[in-house]
Amino acid sequence: MRKIAGFHSVHQLYGMKSRLKFFPEAQFPFLLHTAINTARAFATIHDSGQVIGDVNHSNLMISENATVALIDCDSFQITEGDRKYYCPVGVPEFTPPELQGSSFNGQVRTAQHDAFGLGVLIFYLLFLGRHPFMGMYDRGRDEMLSLDQAIGRYAFPYGYEQTSPEVRLPSFIPRLNDYPASIGSLFKQSFTRESVLHGRPHARIWVDTLSLLAKELRQCQGNPNHHFYSRLTECPWCRMEGVLGTPVFGIKIAIIQGSSGFNLLAIWSEIELIKANPEQVALPDIKQIQAGLQPHSSIPALVRSRRKYHLLALGLVVIAAVFAFSILPSFAAIGVIVIAFFCSHALWKKGSALVVHFHEDQREAKERYDSTVGSLKDSENVPAEFVGERQKLARAKADYQGLEPEKAKRLAELQAARERKQRQHFLETFRIEDEIIHGIGPKFKAILKMWNIEDAWDVDAGKISGIKGFGPVKINTLIAWRRGKEAQFRFDPRRPVDTRDIHALEQEFAQKRQALQNTLRSGPERLRQTIGVWRARRRQVAGQLRSAAQQLAQAEMNRKALKVL
Repeated sequence: MRKIAGFHSVHQLYGMKSRLKFFPEAQFPFLLHTAINTARAFATIHDSGQVIGDVNHSNLMISENATVALIDCDSFQITEGDRKYYCPVGVPEFTPPELQGSSFNGQVRTAQHDAFGLGVLIFYLLFLGRHPFMGMYDRGRDEMLSLDQAIGRYAFPYGYEQTSPEVRLPSFIPRLNDYPASIGSLFKQSFTRESVLHGRPHARIWVDTLSLLAKELRQCQGNPNHHFYSRLTECPWCRMEGVLGTPVFGIKIAIIQGSSGFNLLAIWSEIELIKANPEQVALPDIKQIQAGLQPHSSIPALVRSRRKYHLLALGLVVIAAVFAFSILPSFAAIGVIVIAFFCSHALWKKGSALVVHFHEDQREAKERYDSTVGSLKDSENVPAEFVGERQKLARAKADYQGLEPEKAKRLAELQAARERKQRQHFLETFRIEDEIIHGIGPKFKAILKMWNIEDAWDVDAGKISGIKGFGPVKINTLIAWRRGKEAQFRFDPRRPVDTRDIHALEQEFAQKRQALQNTLRSGPERLRQTIGVWRARRRQVAGQLRSAAQQLAQAEMNRKALKVL
């Protein structure tokens, strides 16, 4: 058999703390690619007619480029002709419901059994170390279900409503809807009773579905170390880090071509030369525009018609008054005059209506012109986008110049905190799941792991007190266990700062330097684009102003013509 070198167990990849140690640059695309390769490995074995049987996290090894290797193959179920060599072992957390509690001696394993274990491994990778069946609560017994109990009941908590009283999941962990619906469906088909009706997904289906997700990832704008499903409105990893207060992924430096030749002085000189000077726009001269215009051709005829109606209106009132007071009694005369007045008013109004739209046109043209003048004056101000971009670049310059002093300060802090860091790394070597702690069995260890309490360093009364099932006795037991381990610690003043901490610091500042260089390098072009948009807007408003002035000049000339004629 070939030697497996440079590989680590898969649990050291999906565990958040171990990932930062063994895969310091691994981010979500790396975990997703590992899941795809894991499914490919399962598909290859199943296509050859064999079954893994003892699927577990210790048998799957991962390289630094996300390739996978399966070890302990002597436990595979091998079929050769009519002979079958059984797999007599298994791990409960990877064993499907139909085999829970059964003896594996003489048990025929199938690819469907492997499909359950494959689903668990993929879930571990996509949900950053969470087991798919941890989080179910038995209200009758007032306790959390153990993994084997939940698996035996097909109690997949992520398939329940988030508000279900049977579900106890931390609010910050990923949910099925953080992934495409197709992936959620495959998990439900793997872990719920759908598997009994329709069978669990074949490994190649996982390969195809996960590969589609790999094409639909986008980078988080708030944190370049985060990648997530592009159709989500917010980053699920930012949500996790906001609660945990620790990074969930490592830092991967992407060096762009030419970054070694970055010249801050030259770039800042270019930025300083970009000024936001508005192009001056003179207000149109309305009288000058009117010099080349003529009143609307319909006005003379309309004015004559208006005059005719007005004369008729006046004549009607005069004739009615003469007739009424010379012939009729006084009360009848008053009635005739009132009637004549209403008829005269209607004639007058009808005559005025012939030209009223010219008055409306003049009023609307004046309002439009004044509004456009106001818009032009507003556009003279330097746009907020330009000011904001300049401030952003100024901050980036200051941050870039302060990188080395800040890095030196942080290194000094690491030196000063060597004892605390040595203590932390010492306690992190005592993983809760590997220790024998009285009163803390596998079920409670799994609950602690779900809440990111994985080792002696994580044990803290404040963190544990809010977890269901952990009362004073269990908390005191864990605290005593931690203190017992801590008593074994001895500070070595001769030991330098841990290389892992220095590496993490170097990565952090390399990423900051790269991000600031990218911001400053693209600054001049962004400023020019902002000015270009601003000036284009100014030109657009200037064109609107010329059009509004033309309309106002014509409207005023038309209204003046109404009075003259």
